Amino acid sequence: MKRKVLILITILALAFSEVFAAQLVGSPAATVNLIRNKAISNTEVDEALKQYQDAGMNIDRAQVLDVLINDEVFLQGAERDGINITDAQVESALKQTRASFEQQVGQSLTDEQFAQIILEQTGMDLDGYKQALKEQLIVNQYLMLKKGAELEAMDFTPSKTEVENYYRKNKQSFYSPENVKLAHVFKQKTGDEAADKKNAALMVELASDIKSGKTTFEQAVVDYTDDADSKNVGGDIGWLTIDNQTARLGFGEDFVDTVVSMKAGEISPMLESNVGYHIVKISVHNDGKLLNIDDPVSPVDTATVRDYITALLANQKMQTATNNALNSLINELRGQARIRIY
Repeated sequence: MKRKVLILITILALAFSEVFAAQLVGSPAATVNLIRNKAISNTEVDEALKQYQDAGMNIDRAQVLDVLINDEVFLQGAERDGINITDAQVESALKQTRASFEQQVGQSLTDEQFAQIILEQTGMDLDGYKQALKEQLIVNQYLMLKKGAELEAMDFTPSKTEVENYYRKNKQSFYSPENVKLAHVFKQKTGDEAADKKNAALMVELASDIKSGKTTFEQAVVDYTDDADSKNVGGDIGWLTIDNQTARLGFGEDFVDTVVSMKAGEISPMLESNVGYHIVKISVHNDGKLLNIDDPVSPVDTATVRDYITALLANQKMQTATNNALNSLINELRGQARIRIY
């Protein structure tokens, strides 16, 4: 009889522990109330902790909970004080991001290609990235509302000594990678196998005609290219560096490696990329080299390494001041909110 009672007690204890564990997972880790009561669940904390750990960050559960509390109290404060980010503002920011990627690639991106680049660079799908953009816009607007005057009064300009010391300590990192200036004749892939095969054959023949002198590269651009943006400038699509990962993702590894290996004045045969068929002409080829402090950072503008370091150090000082202002604002909001940690 005694043995049966012990077994029954053990079974009840196990059952109780399972129920308790299930309740704990769904229970709040904390509540935040500035304009409304919002619970942060243990599940949310665990999911966020896993994301940080998967990203290689050394952070414990208590720190993650603190971050989530800060996020919530900040968003409630922004809402209370009239900050409202519209869908149109988010879409505008998204278009700017897309335009930046397209400029790097030198080609328009399809929706699928853009979404893939976002996933590769941020680990987010497009909806997740839009939400992150919205929250960043809220942070920027609210911080400027509350701390903008304080930040604008500060001078972040580094001294000449700071700039030159930074260059000496980091000289090896100021390296200009191998790069080329290129133009192309371009036929876009359509997804129709027969049409694409026909375009590929056309470009093979056209490359042969250019090589034999039957036509010129420039005339081929006018007569055949599908790239409207470069048609009126001789097919010019700017500069391509060997380490341009966005271009490698957009065009493909083989295409980029082939183009960057070409010599100045060289015209390629037909080259296939992820997006279409090209005949490429190289006007400038620069080998990689270490840069002096007053050398241009890139071939596309006149900004020097000195200019770059000055802007970098100023930005670091501004970022430190911004982070301090953000932490100050969050501390003020936490002081106004009712926060309970379980």
